Amino acid sequence: MVATYVALAFVALAVALGLRPLWRRGEPRASWPTLLAGALLIGISASLFMALKMAIPSLSPFWLDQALADAESSLFGSDPYLLLDALFGRATIVVDRIYGLWLPLQLVVLFSLLAAPPSRAKAQALTSYAAAWFLIGVVGATLLSSAGPIFFDRLFGGDRFAALHQILQARGAWMVLHTSDAMWSAQLSGRPALVAGISAAPSMHIAVSLWILLAARRLAPRAVPLCAAYLAFIWIASVQLGWHYASDGLAGVLAMAGLWWLSGQLPYRSHTS
Repeated sequence: MVATYVALAFVALAVALGLRPLWRRGEPRASWPTLLAGALLIGISASLFMALKMAIPSLSPFWLDQALADAESSLFGSDPYLLLDALFGRATIVVDRIYGLWLPLQLVVLFSLLAAPPSRAKAQALTSYAAAWFLIGVVGATLLSSAGPIFFDRLFGGDRFAALHQILQARGAWMVLHTSDAMWSAQLSGRPALVAGISAAPSMHIAVSLWILLAARRLAPRAVPLCAAYLAFIWIASVQLGWHYASDGLAGVLAMAGLWWLSGQLPYRSHTS
């Protein structure tokens, strides 16, 4: 689906450039060759990532779910999604829809960053972002192969998380239910779809949300409180909706923080764009 992902990348670029005057009016931007090459490479990379992600279970069958589910149930006294549903259950529809916007939102942030003028902070942000998708999303996900609560019963049998599905259906969280069904069908058929590939730990949702916060600290300080709130929201929502165990987010935060620090040690040239 290379063509589809490339097309989506160019749509995200257009949206980012359209929104740019709202907060960067009059500021120089990256050259058109940089923007177009970036969109092309991002689209191709997204397609490659999905292929690698779908291959994870064949390389490393899901092995961590049972341990994470048992450990977190013991730690919190109950499965964390049940506790979060008790606190935020009435907002499930809103949580479901906002969480579903994570991918287009992070793409708009990425292309807004790509359009920024050359700087060391920009180079660090782009380097850590690119490294994260492979090192966290592929290597880390293979080493810590797990599927998440939403897929637990389908993979291992039983009804350990039957209540999760019942709650999501009753609350009207159709986006997580529809997307998880599509991902499961793609995994069973071996045919990649627009949304495909199952892996839970480390959480790329949390890792990239932290990346947005770290990039904002360097490039858009006024947005830091909003980005911090968004990180907290995504972490909570990922557990409430059953996509992730709570520890998946912790693994994503630690991994992304490490990559951000490492990328900051590289000897960037002052004119890097």
